[in-house]
Amino acid sequence: MMRVTVRAFCVAALASLAAAVCCALAYAMQPPLTIDMDRDLPRNVSGIYAPEFVNGETFAWTSSRAKIALPGLDRRVPWTCTIRFRGGRSAPLPQPTVDLQVDGVTLGSQEATNDLRELAVTVPPTRGRPGLTLTITVSNSFVPGPSDRRELGVQIDWLQCRTAASSVALPPRRALAAAMIAAALFGAAMALIGITTGSAVGAAVLIAAAQAVPISASFGPYTTYVDRIVPLAFWLSLGMVLVVTIADRLSAQRLRQTARFVVAFSAGVLYLKLLGQLHPAKPLVDALFQAHRLEWVMAGRYFFTQPMPSGVQFPYAIGLYVVSAPWSIIARDHVALLRIVVCTAEAIGGALLYPMIARTWGDRLTAAAATVLFSAVPISAVVVANANLTNAFGEAIALATMAVIVMWAGTTVGLMRVVVWSALASLAFLSHVSTFALLLGTLLTLAVLYVLPLVPGLRPAGKSVFLATAIAVVFSTVTYYGHFTDVYRGALRVRQTTAAAAGNTAPFSPSWATGQAEASSFASRLMSGLRLTVESAGWPMCLLAMLGAWRLRSSQIYSALGLALAAWGIAFAVFLGVALMRVDVQYERYSLEFVGRVVYATSPAIVILAAYGAMWGWRANPVSRFASAALVAITLVLGTRAWMQW
Repeated sequence: MMRVTVRAFCVAALASLAAAVCCALAYAMQPPLTIDMDRDLPRNVSGIYAPEFVNGETFAWTSSRAKIALPGLDRRVPWTCTIRFRGGRSAPLPQPTVDLQVDGVTLGSQEATNDLRELAVTVPPTRGRPGLTLTITVSNSFVPGPSDRRELGVQIDWLQCRTAASSVALPPRRALAAAMIAAALFGAAMALIGITTGSAVGAAVLIAAAQAVPISASFGPYTTYVDRIVPLAFWLSLGMVLVVTIADRLSAQRLRQTARFVVAFSAGVLYLKLLGQLHPAKPLVDALFQAHRLEWVMAGRYFFTQPMPSGVQFPYAIGLYVVSAPWSIIARDHVALLRIVVCTAEAIGGALLYPMIARTWGDRLTAAAATVLFSAVPISAVVVANANLTNAFGEAIALATMAVIVMWAGTTVGLMRVVVWSALASLAFLSHVSTFALLLGTLLTLAVLYVLPLVPGLRPAGKSVFLATAIAVVFSTVTYYGHFTDVYRGALRVRQTTAAAAGNTAPFSPSWATGQAEASSFASRLMSGLRLTVESAGWPMCLLAMLGAWRLRSSQIYSALGLALAAWGIAFAVFLGVALMRVDVQYERYSLEFVGRVVYATSPAIVILAAYGAMWGWRANPVSRFASAALVAITLVLGTRAWMQW
């Protein structure tokens, strides 16, 4: 125990030191602190209204007095703060005068015009208390009218603060301390879960370096964002240690190093994803909409719909909100809560790839590689970053459903197996409408493949999958989807009306659609669908998956996992065909969007085949090893870049 404690302490100390260095370097290398009025403003900005988009330009109105607080800013070096603005007035309103004040002292003043102008002030260094408060005061503010009672000052295009070219500022102490403590927690946890000392140090230093980017970016160091870093690191580190400890106690033998790596990797990636998702620079997109739906469910409103074009509506499934609601007791920020729940569900789903592959194929390296590649699927980053959280949660639960089915397919038939399978499938069905259709098709296909005499001993599992799927369909229909009969009738009426009017109206070509008066040809739709498939999965991932499918041995094809891959593949082909069916030109956008959902739902099969192909290349010969490693590296780079676009 003493040896383990000393090892954990040493790794934590190295990780903490690395975090301090990386955070300081990342902060020094950051571009100037800029507020572009094209997204939601951080909470330490007051007196500036929500950004507006007019004639292709974004700006935000100030009131007569606006403040930007930068607590902890290094004042030992000079700073230059610049505001780009215009008056935005028509005669006879007089143009205002804009004053820039720092800590109550006016450093610059300029009269506004209706053309964009810049006002720059130099903030001299001081040895006093760190931090800076920039105040914008505007004379001659006005109220537009009875329908808009805002007190308006000037229109701001952007605001920027930067250090002098020869000066280097240090990050705020709170941010630096949070980075060091978080890295130390992960370093200690890496050592405690039993991976090798070199791996523990390398993983902890990698996390310390990666976390420095979001911690030092934009307004991250100056807001309450830094207060979330240590709790996140603590709970994820604790969870990592508990998972490994419990698994060691419950299993007949200690976990392999690959399994410990999967736990550590999943926790580390989840931590970094959450740092990005909770960052103040992360646009809300639809996250606020999702938070309002959570509040509806918490208030007892369970049945609501989502409008679509032409007046069509569909039921908006509430599985995510039901799972998240109990946690609202300890989390008042519902946007953050939903993002945490979704990212955690995705991490668990990705981690389940390891036992699913290891138990059925006995290939632990492929299993570990699949977990790594799963985190780099570009479509996942797009869905979560755009805050389509219900879809992301539904597909994570769908993956968990398939993983548990495959892992238990060869075990003795029992009631517990059916109960767990049906419970997971029900939650997935109740999380998103597209998940209902895609998972239902996949499960039915899997059940048929298990019942067929392809693999000895899987017939009972196939019958259990049929039963569990039927129970899940009945349960989700009775408890939720069956309450929307009026919605279904309305959709049918809209479809009939549209079909009847189609022959009597001219072709409709909206500006946001294809720009054509007629629907695209099948060949064009097919090429668009295939291109979107490659973009969603990543071209190197697709190459590795094709290699894996080519090299897959018959013993692996005819297994519980091999048939699951076939079920995913059949579901992909069928639903891709549905998505590429001819529709009116105004709906082609939604058909392509459905292609993305199909790829997202079946991406676990692509990941597993890609991992198999990568490991085959690694083991074959030096040339294929280099090519395989290069494709994996490019996959991870593309996946990381997709997640960093938050």
